[in-house]
Amino acid sequence: MNQVISVKDFKIISQKFRVAYGQMLSATDVDEAMRLTKRFMIFIDKEPIIKDFIERKHTQSYDFHKIFKEKNDLEKFELPIDSDEEVSYIYQLLKYVTENFKSYLGFARPYAFYKGAKYADIVKNFNKDVVRLFVDQITSYLGEMAITMGIDEKPNAKVLVTGPVGNLMFTEGNVTGNTTLNQTNNNQASEGLQAIAKDLLQLLKEAKIDNPELKEDAIDHVTEVVEKVENGEEVKPSLIRRVTTALTGVIGLVGSGTALVTTANQFIDTVQTLPIP
Repeated sequence: MNQVISVKDFKIISQKFRVAYGQMLSATDVDEAMRLTKRFMIFIDKEPIIKDFIERKHTQSYDFHKIFKEKNDLEKFELPIDSDEEVSYIYQLLKYVTENFKSYLGFARPYAFYKGAKYADIVKNFNKDVVRLFVDQITSYLGEMAITMGIDEKPNAKVLVTGPVGNLMFTEGNVTGNTTLNQTNNNQASEGLQAIAKDLLQLLKEAKIDNPELKEDAIDHVTEVVEKVENGEEVKPSLIRRVTTALTGVIGLVGSGTALVTTANQFIDTVQTLPIP
């Protein structure tokens, strides 16, 4: 059966994905980290766009029962070099551990890095060295899809998913408007971004965030985006990815329902509508 996903639905999926992985990557308790990882995996399995991406990256099936049996407790996972294979490997790894372990301690101990490491460090290190690679690839893909859709230049654009997975096409639908209208939309997006950024920077500076480096990165990247917009410079996709990643991390630490989270999500949605070089 075919499923059509509109621009609005795509933005909602992207935001829910940011929240899901932000909470997962911010977890420090071994049991809570597992709960959030399970919820993250359920989310991506239910989203046709994301599952389509993962299925198309599938290279081979890994026998993780055998892998765990043969590796010792101090060995890290041998992640593939090829980016497609990396996606497939980490996805299958996360599926296996969420179905067969109750907490991160059952599989993440090799990421302690030093004797006497705290459980929170083990969780953070595994997520940084393994899960983050998987998340970044999906994030990059969704960003590229937003560019392909032209989500503001083509407000009626849609993603058409045909069949179970692996068959994704784009269609503009009944697009109306012209180049002048598109330019007006871009200008409005730039003005809106600057207004949101002003509030966001103030909220970031005032917020008590249990990760000073993440907070500093978020402020620096937001400031860089605003400066480029004000100077009429193009905002490169790499900067959009950096600011999105930093703000998503902040969102995961702060929690839902705050002005900072609402404003950060507004900024992320708006920055993704800027003209891409």
